[in-house]
Amino acid sequence: MRQQDSGRLFWVSYADLMTALFIITLALFVFAYKMFKVKQLDLEETATELRVRSLELDKQSLALEELKRRLSEEEMMASTLIQELNDERARLLVMEEEYKKLKEIEEAIKRLDPKYFVYQPAYKRHVLRSQVQFAKGQSAINASYKDMLLNAGKALERLVDSLERDDNIKYLLVIEGMASRDAYTRNYELSYERALALWRLWDEQGIEFDPNRCEVIISGSGTGGVGRDLQVERNNQRFLIQIIPKIGELKTIDFRKKPDGETEEGPAAEDAGEFENLDP
Repeated sequence: MRQQDSGRLFWVSYADLMTALFIITLALFVFAYKMFKVKQLDLEETATELRVRSLELDKQSLALEELKRRLSEEEMMASTLIQELNDERARLLVMEEEYKKLKEIEEAIKRLDPKYFVYQPAYKRHVLRSQVQFAKGQSAINASYKDMLLNAGKALERLVDSLERDDNIKYLLVIEGMASRDAYTRNYELSYERALALWRLWDEQGIEFDPNRCEVIISGSGTGGVGRDLQVERNNQRFLIQIIPKIGELKTIDFRKKPDGETEEGPAAEDAGEFENLDP
């Protein structure tokens, strides 16, 4: 009887032990499952955070690339600007040298023989010291003036020949005629014809100005222009001479000949050439 009780008691204890183990195992499983879920949520949150950070890094990477591109462009712009500044500085230095040279030439031009010419600084031009008078409506130069005018032309030729010889410096020689106010209706044409007569007088006597260095312009201001004698109107029958230095290339033509070799006459034939790309 005791042996049976003892066996029953063993199995009861064993069942209780197994039940207890099951309960413990179940509890551990539930705990472990909860911990797994917590960890899983943590991992999902971490993964989400990593994705967000990855997107932010991508944005930052794109922004960095854009910044690099802009920096590269600005560096190129800065380099270009520096080059342009250096070019401009070099250009200004050249202009400064040209300006100094032009001022030296202008000073030399002022020294045109004062025996025959008077310099007018206000207009940067010369006038013949001796007055040349013409008959009304006439452009022919009186023989009494020719020796003086020839000497003046030779003085002008010597001055032009003595000026700076530089392939980049050319000259405009303007021979301008003026007329006095009277009842004559062709004073503008007449002033041109008188200047043309003076140039032809010089040309006929071998007074020449190198066309590769000097362009001769024949002009007439009629009864207009500046620096006129307001006291004695007849004194405005005069010749004006301007020598204008220019920077640039001079292309010239022989305006005295047609293509077939014939001599060209008339005002339109007096354009001695043209300046190209000139800076004043």
